[in-house]
Amino acid sequence: MKLARILVLSHYWAPENGVPQRRWTWLTEMLHEQGHSVSVIAPPPHYNRVNDWAERAKDARVSTRRRIRGVNKVEWGPSGERIFRTQYLTGGSGLTAKALNQGFVALSTLLTVAKQRDKTEEATPDLIIGTVPALPTAFITPLAAKLLGVPYVIDLRDAWPDLLKYSNDWNSGLGESSWRERIFGKGPKQVVIAIVSHLLKKSLRNAAGVIVTADDLGEQLQKKLAHRGTGVPVNVCTVRNVFPVKSAYSRKHATPVHHVESDCPYLNVLYAGTLGRAQKLGNAIEAAEIAHRQGVDVHLKLIGAGVTKEALQNQARELDTDIEILPRTSADALEQYYAWADTALVHLADWAPLQRAVPSKTYELMEAGIHISGAVEGEPARLIEQLHAGHTVPAEDPQALSQLWVRLAHNREQLEVPSNAAQWVVHERDVASPAALQKFLDALSN
Repeated sequence: MKLARILVLSHYWAPENGVPQRRWTWLTEMLHEQGHSVSVIAPPPHYNRVNDWAERAKDARVSTRRRIRGVNKVEWGPSGERIFRTQYLTGGSGLTAKALNQGFVALSTLLTVAKQRDKTEEATPDLIIGTVPALPTAFITPLAAKLLGVPYVIDLRDAWPDLLKYSNDWNSGLGESSWRERIFGKGPKQVVIAIVSHLLKKSLRNAAGVIVTADDLGEQLQKKLAHRGTGVPVNVCTVRNVFPVKSAYSRKHATPVHHVESDCPYLNVLYAGTLGRAQKLGNAIEAAEIAHRQGVDVHLKLIGAGVTKEALQNQARELDTDIEILPRTSADALEQYYAWADTALVHLADWAPLQRAVPSKTYELMEAGIHISGAVEGEPARLIEQLHAGHTVPAEDPQALSQLWVRLAHNREQLEVPSNAAQWVVHERDVASPAALQKFLDALSN
């Protein structure tokens, strides 16, 4: 593609430090290196914001308008991108609150696009990229593209809309269902899911191209969207989440950690990441307990934040097993836990669409040279096994996971991993991804 002005519509952006934000900081650098300019429309940082009842009461007393944060000011991002900030709604971490906020941000994004349309012609983008999730971004991206008269691309981070089919299981790791789920969990929710699924499929079908994070997802989309009735195959590009990580830890160059002597076999297991719905980490706690009953002390540390944290803490308290659930920490502080760990856990729920999604932590662990215990299936399991980065078992099978940990505790030589996985990640980041993105953009202009 000739040097282009690219407008990115996103619900997540720096300085927030999640996976979508880090992915797009890296992609923006890549686009700039290829000669393109990047502008962004996104809300201000607002995730993990404390929002207790006292604050909500204060907000309510002031007025509803005071609860709407953010203005359309212009900022400059870490990769030199120009950022137009939208408004957003305060709220909780539940699905309903998130959906309301994401919908509101989408509307604010569309209004911001309309305002920019009134600027000079030189400010009009040549291409719009909408990042998903948040799902509403997929719905307003075609509208924004039509408003500006330019093509659009969807950056699809997970296997949507297929994940919607598993909505009944989304809250299973939270313990008791909420009153909203009990009231709206049947008819109303199914109607909303059907509408969302239809709109998302339409957005993907009409896009000039789709960027995905896993090969299996890309292949599935190419089959589903093949020719789209136009005789033209869909342009799909895989750019994995191999963005640079802040931690410089490498098992190869690290000083060995002296482990405490134990009278029985043991294994230090680390999980560092989201304690969310799609991870189903209660399975890992159960596996640690099974291994304990079989005579192996599994010391399990779960580091992170997420909606299932309280349920996991409650589960851990009921067991006679060494389980720590710790707050999310900085990349520098995480290095001590990497050095402590014999193996690191990559864990997903047993949902078929997740077989076409590779957690970004997989690549980070590969590059660090840490053995991976993968409770995953599909593409993530295939990568771990083929690159000899660790061992895998079926998702949500605590018996199989405990057996793996027992075996590793008795055969510690299996915890050693070669360097080819780390080399592969670096090649994907520095060579394969820039080439794939360049080829994708070139195809858009043909």
